[in-house]
Amino acid sequence: MSRRAFEATAPFQSIRNTARITGLSAFYLRERCKAQTIPVIKVGSEYRINVPLLLEQLAHEATQNVDGGR
Repeated sequence: MSRRAFEATAPFQSIRNTARITGLSAFYLRERCKAQTIPVIKVGSEYRINVPLLLEQLAHEATQNVDGGR
């Protein structure tokens, strides 16, 4: 069986590919998927993370931390 090529521009990515793109650990991403605190859909038994929305969410959270939560 051939493996699908890694397409970094695709909006929905596996946990492993999202870790490559963002630099976040696969463990962290998997835990956030289970808790449904990041934009994710479940396809069969696999999670697919909406990377553009995740990056927006992370940027928003980082801004909140800089502003002191205001």
